[in-house]
Amino acid sequence: MFAVRFGRTSCAAALALSLFAVTAAQAQAPIPIGPGPSAPAPAPTTVLATVSGSEIRQSDVDMFVSELPPQAQAIPRDQLTPLVLQELINIRIVSQAARKEKLDQDDGFKRRVVMMNERLLNETFLAKRMQEQLTEARIKKRYEEMIKQESGDEQVRASHIQVESKDEALKIADEIKKGADFADVARKRSKGPSAPGGGDLGFFSFGEMMPTFSEVAFKMQKGQVSEPVQTQFGWHVIKVTDRRKVPPPSLEELRPEIQQQLSGQIMGEVLAKASEGVEVVVMGLDGKPMPAVAPKK
Repeated sequence: MFAVRFGRTSCAAALALSLFAVTAAQAQAPIPIGPGPSAPAPAPTTVLATVSGSEIRQSDVDMFVSELPPQAQAIPRDQLTPLVLQELINIRIVSQAARKEKLDQDDGFKRRVVMMNERLLNETFLAKRMQEQLTEARIKKRYEEMIKQESGDEQVRASHIQVESKDEALKIADEIKKGADFADVARKRSKGPSAPGGGDLGFFSFGEMMPTFSEVAFKMQKGQVSEPVQTQFGWHVIKVTDRRKVPPPSLEELRPEIQQQLSGQIMGEVLAKASEGVEVVVMGLDGKPMPAVAPKK
């Protein structure tokens, strides 16, 4: 509910936005709003126009603008305000005409007003609770909890010499043990694509390599050279050149995920609290009460 509210634009605002271009093109003279963009913003209670005595205030313009899409809100206010004001004037003119025809007394209209009031109260209540409870302290606490659960993924940096037979791999391993330079041997004799770089594979996590290759590499210490290891690509002699712990993601990287998690949790808590002592009876298509269902935890 809360997330939907802040992720959409009201129909009226979206419609008004599409009318802005037409309004601006058709208007022979823009509605004057104060002395200009350099003047201080008017107070919310400032009356910007009247329609048959009905006041349109700065707060009305501000509320309308808050419902517009971000790209519309980015328009300079000295340009946007006249367009919004004109739209509010048009709405007020038409609504007054509708009242003259007593459309506001129609039963269907009254039901729609009740429904809109319920939705607005729902959104306002949830927004208030979300503002109160989705605090920076709570976000940081959840971040710390998430980081503690992270074991800290370890990576190794390794080089390898890839050949076709075990005998050749054994000879190479023996040469390395006797002092041959690993990178030079890799450039000359390795069949793998990393040969031009001295066999360097860079840093990698356990699951990024073949299981048998990773199992050996992750058991080795920095500087160690392995015995021949077989994979589906051939035989390998591995040298681990470095090891490191991958740093956990920052708070800012995890913030969207944390906010989403906490928002869902808070909404569930708010609904559960508001439901205490509330009796809900759901009717079937026959108009008779259906069996009560235990609320989900």
